[in-house]
Amino acid sequence: MLALALLLTGCDQLERYFPSGSPKEGLLINEVVTSNQLSLQDQVYGSPDWIELYNGSDQSIRLSNYYITDNMEAPQKAFQLPDVSLAPGGFYLLYARKKGGENCVGFSLKKGGEVLTLMDAHMEEVSSLVVPTLIRDVSYARRDDGSYGYCDLPTPGAPNRDDIRDDLPLSSQLMKEPEPETEDKPRSPDILITELVSKNKSSLTADGCDGCTEWVELFNPNDIPVSLSGFTLTDDMNEGERHNFPDVELSPGQFLIVCCGRDACTAEGHVRVDIGLSAQGEELYLFDSNGYTLDHVSFPALSADVSWARRSDGSWGYCIQPTPGSASIEESILMDLSPLPMDDPFHTIHIHEVLYRNEHSILDEDGDRSDFVELYNGGDTAVDLGGWYLSDTPEKMTKWPLPKVSLAPGAYLLIFLSGKDRDGGELHASFSLRAGETLVLYDSVGRRYDALLVPETAENVSIGRDENGAVVFYSHPTPLEENGNPIPTGK
Repeated sequence: MLALALLLTGCDQLERYFPSGSPKEGLLINEVVTSNQLSLQDQVYGSPDWIELYNGSDQSIRLSNYYITDNMEAPQKAFQLPDVSLAPGGFYLLYARKKGGENCVGFSLKKGGEVLTLMDAHMEEVSSLVVPTLIRDVSYARRDDGSYGYCDLPTPGAPNRDDIRDDLPLSSQLMKEPEPETEDKPRSPDILITELVSKNKSSLTADGCDGCTEWVELFNPNDIPVSLSGFTLTDDMNEGERHNFPDVELSPGQFLIVCCGRDACTAEGHVRVDIGLSAQGEELYLFDSNGYTLDHVSFPALSADVSWARRSDGSWGYCIQPTPGSASIEESILMDLSPLPMDDPFHTIHIHEVLYRNEHSILDEDGDRSDFVELYNGGDTAVDLGGWYLSDTPEKMTKWPLPKVSLAPGAYLLIFLSGKDRDGGELHASFSLRAGETLVLYDSVGRRYDALLVPETAENVSIGRDENGAVVFYSHPTPLEENGNPIPTGK
């Protein structure tokens, strides 16, 4: 239920549940790196991800009186800090490793975000820190005023820098682009990385491209064709001469789809490169045949079929409706994907009635009494449902896409919650519904959602909401018709 509460309040409300600010005195989480390569090197453990603690009090602190965890649902698995006395103003580094020495915490850190919690000897929370998505060698660091931000030059074991920023930088200052061994080799004209999807399900479909799980789009901005023979596309800055590109030529103004992975791709206009993209985010480099860096992008954790797309000014953002092989629509590139509740759901498309124990109501085309949800357009304009989704999993709002149909003002739409997954003719979602689940209707274009928690009811009792938003029950379901008179309870 906590995960649901987090989602339904919107990402900007996370602070209500996990305050990022730590107390100004006492033991603090001071800096965190979740994707370390160059920010810290250890002779034994190499380049582990790390957590820096800081004693902000005026007295020494015995660390063994504290625990740290990334899972408050299992506090018994929390890591007890080493028996070390940390002096006032002192720093102590913890390594995010599952095995190792006394300062290895027993769990790893996720590049896509974490919640770290310090607890005292009584397993009571001392402070928590919501660590957002980070890219390689960029830290989440504490300012003197107790707030946190991004640092592109981490300082493990030392005071944090003054230039901590609120926006995620494109790369760390530690990342240095490798240069070719000889400077007399010619450099290719620019080729740009313009869009990518790190978890493809339906954003890229073409004959001969059935196994593409990730893809990258390249663009030739020049007025001359450019040969990509011997180019390198890689997530490793030191692989500038891997030469994994086939012998293809990109015409002026042309886009190219690069399928990433081991499966062959025979789709027209596509090429395949044997690399993988991390769904948790990473760095991506494009080198020409002589090892010059033509382009570089840091991308964050991405959900399925959401792209990281480039604007004309060179900035990047999220795109819910990717455009592989063509220019992105700038206004559809978003700064973030935080879902927001509908301001007034009854004056637009909303969940009108739900029946999850269908015993005597409508039959579907197979003769089954499937559960159903009825949507209703309470607005004064028709709405195209392309880009809308239904889900029984708030953490995955884009579970079942609605077809591109127009719902007129005052019109109803019936969708069976049967698990049959059909959108031709009669509509069947890919999931069924159970008591205690939350049904979510999500407009991915506007990032707005309507949600209804489905309680336990008697057989053939449907649920909906009145004009004030209160849950109501109907003893006689009315699919595709105006709701009947409500009854006091669903029992």
